This record gives sequence, C-alpha cells and structure tokens, in this order.
Amino acid sequence: MKLASLKEGGVDGTLVVVSRNLSRAVRVPEIAATLQQALDHWAEAAPKLRAVHEGLEEGAVDAAFPFEPGRVAAPLPRGYQWLDGSAYLHHVALVRRARGAEMPENLLTDPLMYQGGSDAMLGSRDPIAVESDAWGV
Repeated sequence: MKLASLKEGGVDGTLVVVSRNLSRAVRVPEIAATLQQALDHWAEAAPKLRAVHEGLEEGAVDAAFPFEPGRVAAPLPRGYQWLDGSAYLHHVALVRRARGAEMPENLLTDPLMYQGGSDAMLGSRDPIAVESDAWGV
C-alpha cells in the first residue's frame, strides 16, 4: 500500500492512496483527511486504506485520477520530529574527521541514530530555497 500527501487542503496536505505503479491515486477523506490523522487512528484506518488500495489496483475506484509526483508534499509536511538511523560508515568517518572527532569504538555494534526537529518538510521534487547558491547547497 502506498500513501502520499498532496499539496492541497491545508498545511498538512491531503491524504491519497497511490497505485503500486504510481500511475493513479485517490483521495480518501472518508477515512482520513491527512496522513497524520491516519497514523493517529491507524488501527481503524489501515484496513480501510488497504481496501481502497486493492480497489485501486483492480481498477475499481471511480474517483481515481492520474498521479503526478510534482503535486506531492512531504509525507508528513509538518512532522513533529524525524529520526535517522541510516548512517553509512564512510559518511560518519568524513563528518567526524571534519569535526576533529574520533570514530566511536562501538560503531560496528551499536547503531548510530540522531533526531532532528522540523517545521516544514519539502516534497521530493520541491526546490530547496536558499539565499545564495554560494552556500554550496
């Protein structure tokens, strides 16, 4: 099951169910207006969302429309926080070296994880707004 948030309906976007091949989508306001609302009530929402997804795959959803990735926001546009546990050893080594820090002895046995706060997350195809390209972004 694929879910996405369209850039419409407010600051948290509008929840849609997306076909496996990313060609079609359908709004599901009767289940949840936003992905956050679906997550907050997941036990109730998940089976209904799965049923819509199955119908979408079978071509049995009349309200389906062509899915356009450029219309998609971040899945949770106003996520409360994010956690990252995908540290690549080479990247960790480079960042530590840049800070003048040693590699942790337990890096190969204990996962490296960090947490960040967010206010507004960008969609996968949104431009990154910076004051100057000279910043090296």
